[in-house]
Amino acid sequence: MGKIVTVASQKGGVGKTTTALNLAYNLSRHGDRVLLVDIDPQGGLSIATNVKKKTDKGLMDYFSGRARLTEIIGFSKAQKLAVLGVGSSSPQDAIRLEDLALANKGVIAALLKQLAAYFEYVIVDSPTGIGGLLKSLLFASDIVLLVVQSRSLALKTLPAMLSLISWVREDENPGLYHIGTVVTMLDKDPKSIEQQLLQEIREGFPKEMFFTTTIDFDPVFEMASLKAVPVAMVQNGIYAAKNYQDFAREFKQRDVVVKQKGEKDGSDPELF
Repeated sequence: MGKIVTVASQKGGVGKTTTALNLAYNLSRHGDRVLLVDIDPQGGLSIATNVKKKTDKGLMDYFSGRARLTEIIGFSKAQKLAVLGVGSSSPQDAIRLEDLALANKGVIAALLKQLAAYFEYVIVDSPTGIGGLLKSLLFASDIVLLVVQSRSLALKTLPAMLSLISWVREDENPGLYHIGTVVTMLDKDPKSIEQQLLQEIREGFPKEMFFTTTIDFDPVFEMASLKAVPVAMVQNGIYAAKNYQDFAREFKQRDVVVKQKGEKDGSDPELF
């Protein structure tokens, strides 16, 4: 049985979908079979992977009985990476997806667990913010990965997310593990305010709280987004791709080693 990983952020525009895509791509390059699942009603991951070129159908069609799973999952040429899009992105379907989560969280959990039987990792791009849909995803997940920028407003959203993780763990899913928080779109200048803020944050919290690897800001990510591919597949994307290669390697190490040692995951909201 593979692991279900929910990628979450409370603030939009921090690189959550980019992180989900590039993490999945690099894990698949390491040999893992990985499924990317878009459960964000905005369909950001579906756009970022161009999955709609193959099919307009997705999760909403499956939940509505209009499509089978085999019709909505698209595999890469190497067959190690697959994508399941959200399907229709109309406001009505977005509301239906949220209602489905609130009315019966077991439906989404059952589907993700069914999919996890065929992959080493099922990586879920969740909707931004805290709501019923994210809660349902965390109920079903083995791992939660948080994504933030090193900016005051973004970092101030962490306590609420950590409180939610703690509540889900205590109430419904004791096995949920916060594998860490990755900082994205970081100013490369070591004297920048972002770098200084990150240094202060690292000194004030357990090392498990943040990944050592950070994702630097690079305009090439916009080109990758336009082409709907991982950053490693665009020209001049070597440096940016290395960031995500290192991050995927650290993610894998944490998954294998940290939990085996029984170490705390640093998600105690009282740290704030």
